[in-house]
Amino acid sequence: MTGTATGTDTRDMLVVHDSIRRQFGQAPALVRGVAAGDTRRAAVVADHVDLLGALLHHHHAGEDRLLWPVLQPRVPADVAATVARMESQHEGIAEAQASVTTHVVAWRTGAGEADREALAAALEDLLGQITEHLAAEEQHILPLAAEHMTAAEWQRLGEEGMAGLPRKQLPLVFGMVMYDADPEVIRGILAHAPLVPRLLMPHLGPRVYSRYARRLHGTTTP
Repeated sequence: MTGTATGTDTRDMLVVHDSIRRQFGQAPALVRGVAAGDTRRAAVVADHVDLLGALLHHHHAGEDRLLWPVLQPRVPADVAATVARMESQHEGIAEAQASVTTHVVAWRTGAGEADREALAAALEDLLGQITEHLAAEEQHILPLAAEHMTAAEWQRLGEEGMAGLPRKQLPLVFGMVMYDADPEVIRGILAHAPLVPRLLMPHLGPRVYSRYARRLHGTTTP
């Protein structure tokens, strides 16, 4: 993976991408693992799928506001089309996510077999689009951001990403991102956080995510 060019350090985006790939990669099997008619377990998994969708939307909305408009006028003409293509892929991902949301609603009600498979298939379609987009973004966009964006501009993208999350979700989301992440990158992410979160989150995030993972996956190391 890229993102470590000589300019602005964009490695924080890599750990976010890794978390997105891991969580969405696990989702189809989680859905298929729910027995037909088990509405209690279906609600747990459906809540998780809804959370992932909200986080994905939030992540892409931040890029739409603070990444593409900054990069587009600065990059060479021969790569401007690449930036535009990445931006347009967000639209396709949003459509796939909307399909997932529709199927979640149907499955949550009765946990039927047909609805379960329809949701799992929709998640697999979304995962394919996410995987393609994130790989292209890491190959093409992060080096451009490292070269053409200032550290302050990149930091603003990360800060708004964290600030836009509900406060009660921050430990869980941060725990998801920290899972298997490079500790040096995590320290860099927290370096600009207020003192209390900077001190607490490295300990609180993993604990909150461990409890969540045990309830969702049956293990703290899914």
